[in-house]
Amino acid sequence: MIATTVSTIGMTSNTATEPGFGATLQSEWTKLRSIRATWIIVSLGIGLSIGFSALIALTSGLTHESWNDTVRAQFDPVLTTNSGSLFGCILLIVLGVTAVTSEYSSRMMRTTFIVNPRRHQVFAAKLAVVTMLGLAITTITIPGMFLVSQPIFEYYGLETASVADSGTYGPLISIILTQVLNYALIPFAIAWLLRGAASAITVSIGFLWLPWMLDPILPDWVRENVLRYLPDVAANTLSGITKAGSAQYLSQTPAIMVVAIWVVGLLATAAFVLNRRDV
Repeated sequence: MIATTVSTIGMTSNTATEPGFGATLQSEWTKLRSIRATWIIVSLGIGLSIGFSALIALTSGLTHESWNDTVRAQFDPVLTTNSGSLFGCILLIVLGVTAVTSEYSSRMMRTTFIVNPRRHQVFAAKLAVVTMLGLAITTITIPGMFLVSQPIFEYYGLETASVADSGTYGPLISIILTQVLNYALIPFAIAWLLRGAASAITVSIGFLWLPWMLDPILPDWVRENVLRYLPDVAANTLSGITKAGSAQYLSQTPAIMVVAIWVVGLLATAAFVLNRRDV
């Protein structure tokens, strides 16, 4: 009877000391914001993206008189402002990866799971923190790149766009959301699988950009049957970068499904592996 009572008290005490999701979320946010590199990534992601877009807009204004008819017809005052996203996307990848791998490299992850042995809860809290911070970055950078470029286009007599137009805010919203999904959450999942910063960043960049880089030399059947079912290519359809009629084009609903399947599938795989592998 005494042994049973002691066992029951011990079990109750252990359960009571396990932190809830709110406490875990707060802990993960504290860890992420306490790292100086996080704010360096945020600052560079916003500053370089907006600055480079302004530079591209200025270059376009200075050179547009020498454009041929094809280049002039392809000019888009909305999508051209997205040129600075290269820097933001790279830094989102770094953010998604280092949110996980920094704890593995410092062996802090073992302590995290000792404090909270419910790994799925830690995974979900880290996912929420990375998603919110990534969304904050893209919500600032994408409209910021657009707004800083339009006055430059107007000054040089180029076509401009208004953020109130449906043809403007639709692509901007798509870019904001898909950049978080593709460039923060997919690398986040890959980081759990590989656990090393260098390998996870390399694989993420290769997976997301190598197909796009090889696109000009690939046959049409590869573009139609392989490339357009990759998340970054499908996202380009949603934002309007990939035009209807091209080999990689998907209509809106299939493109949304492709992005969702890749993101959810990789996150589910990462969570599954995490719960079945030693720290």
